[in-house]
Amino acid sequence: MTDSSDMGHAGQCRDHRVMFAEIAVCSLELPAPVRLGDAFYPTRDYVAVRLVDDAGIEGFAFGYSRGTPLAATLESILRSVVATRVGARAGTVQRILSASPAVRPLLIRAASLADIALWDLAAKCAGAPLADLLGAARDRVPVMPVAGYFRDVRGDDAVIAEITDLERRGHRRIKLMVGAVGSPQALAFLGRARDALAPETRLAVDAHYSFTTVPEAVRAARTLEDAGVDLLEDPFLPTEWRKLRELRREARIELAAGEDVVDPVQYLDLLESVSVLRVDPTTCGGIRAALSGIEAAGHRGVGVIPHVFTAIAAQLAGAFPAVTSVEHIPAASGSDPIDRYFDGELTIEAGEVIVDRRPGVGIHLDWERLRRDAVAVVRIDAA
Repeated sequence: MTDSSDMGHAGQCRDHRVMFAEIAVCSLELPAPVRLGDAFYPTRDYVAVRLVDDAGIEGFAFGYSRGTPLAATLESILRSVVATRVGARAGTVQRILSASPAVRPLLIRAASLADIALWDLAAKCAGAPLADLLGAARDRVPVMPVAGYFRDVRGDDAVIAEITDLERRGHRRIKLMVGAVGSPQALAFLGRARDALAPETRLAVDAHYSFTTVPEAVRAARTLEDAGVDLLEDPFLPTEWRKLRELRREARIELAAGEDVVDPVQYLDLLESVSVLRVDPTTCGGIRAALSGIEAAGHRGVGVIPHVFTAIAAQLAGAFPAVTSVEHIPAASGSDPIDRYFDGELTIEAGEVIVDRRPGVGIHLDWERLRRDAVAVVRIDAA
């Protein structure tokens, strides 16, 4: 696994110290509630963090709170981050994760944001994008856009127009939000979507952990294959890798899983069971943990598609060819409104994202604006 202590550029700021941290809790309005399987989100709720070192350099991170006490947990662990050296971030995060195994899943989610913000500090201090610190291999990466949000409000015609426009813009795999993936209504819509697109444009759908048994998942997978879908995401929880393995034996459709992994050791089980590994540095332990999954997938010949947060994902993809594409929720959909606080926009051309060359991990937040709109802000200073 890549070790930050061996990276020459990042070593330039190894003696910088974190002077204070801020946490902003944001609950942002949506055009309509987002439904992900059985989960219902009337707002998009985020926790964002800002670290400032003794040179005034800022490091940012953010993630979905998903109904958890993420902000409170993050506040407690950032008290162990302020006053520490930026260059010692691996040891800092490891000490945090070793402190309380009883609440490890939530602790990992919180530590993930601390780790990302520390990497952002290190990259900015080095004056380089994260992709360069990891060993840049390319500057353009294919994008898998997510379409179909709020279909129950917008109507089918609007979504068909959305996906045909995405295809026209050069995207060759599109992920569709269709609700209950095995329902007659979903299958009818998928058939219509398939007919609207060129044969070479691939379709993916997300089951959002909606299956409980292998036989029902097999039946749904085969009907999805008949509807022209070639990638099924998250039919089961990531811990149910044995079910994923059985489904893979019985169905031709490609399987993807991993976005909610909260301990990178789980990637080893999933790599035996999926065609595409999903990694999310905001949940699995941060940048180093995500890299462990990407590198393991590369050794196994399994492709990787990181979970949303396109700016960070593009940096990882810029360094690792195992990342076959990055997921992207277009700003026009209104379903991921944190993007309104970004300083600058991603450049997407001909179905590919241009890897951001600005120093950092790709997160460039207008913190003052975000801070004004937050429902709560907490500051932690060095003692």
